[in-house]
Amino acid sequence: MKSIEHIREEIQQFSKANEYLSYREVEELQHILHEDEMIMNVTTGEIEGYKGLFFATDYRVLFVYYNEINQSKVLEVAYEKLDYFHVKQVSYYVAMELFFSGSKIEITDLPPDDADSFKEILDGIIGFNKTLENNRRAPKKKFGFIRLLLFIGIAVLTGYLVGPQFQVVEVYDEVITNALSKEEGEKTYQIDLSNLELEQNEYETTVKGEIINNSDKEYRYISIDVQFYDKKGSIVDSQIEYIYDLKPGGSWNLETYSISEYADSYKVVGVYAEAAE
Repeated sequence: MKSIEHIREEIQQFSKANEYLSYREVEELQHILHEDEMIMNVTTGEIEGYKGLFFATDYRVLFVYYNEINQSKVLEVAYEKLDYFHVKQVSYYVAMELFFSGSKIEITDLPPDDADSFKEILDGIIGFNKTLENNRRAPKKKFGFIRLLLFIGIAVLTGYLVGPQFQVVEVYDEVITNALSKEEGEKTYQIDLSNLELEQNEYETTVKGEIINNSDKEYRYISIDVQFYDKKGSIVDSQIEYIYDLKPGGSWNLETYSISEYADSYKVVGVYAEAAE
């Protein structure tokens, strides 16, 4: 494990170091971080009303806090097990949802500037991991099942902590805040999700199409939630795609995919658009 002195030195490099070092959660890091684990970013946040510190290391994301009976707790998700994440503005602050193995955790009250820097880190890491995953795929369709087995039981409390494990909720149909159905979204925002089609090969299932802005508004961003189902109609994957700065009359090629070998069909279950001011 890392020494508290070394941990404090790493936190000192951040612009709000004095604030972060005032949190007693920092003392817990000497029991959590591996000796060679490096802190890449840190900020404050909340989860289910408990305020604490949110860390990105070179191995995982961690949220460290104290519960109502003054027990120290930590939630963790290793990067290789993080499927995707969703950032949303909530009043002045930002919330970040982390999705993994059909489950999620939501960290709220993140300062916007800090959330942006976390987003950059996670975007880079997820993109890198997907590239590695694509390169390592076996020629036979056994990888999906093996991947499922490997991902079972992730994001649990660190072993030395006492008390109940945290509970995560299942991925639900509309994870985008204020999302509308595809039909409602097309009518309300005057956009057209056209030429949507499903393509399947040995390694992945892809949904491709085009988004056309038929309104007189420029949309700062449009969020599209696509869910994938197996032959029995059960959800096996969920992907959120973002379209940015779509001008009136403009179009955007949509492409999203699932590497689940069970993906057999899809549905656009959520659409949300925010107009530029």
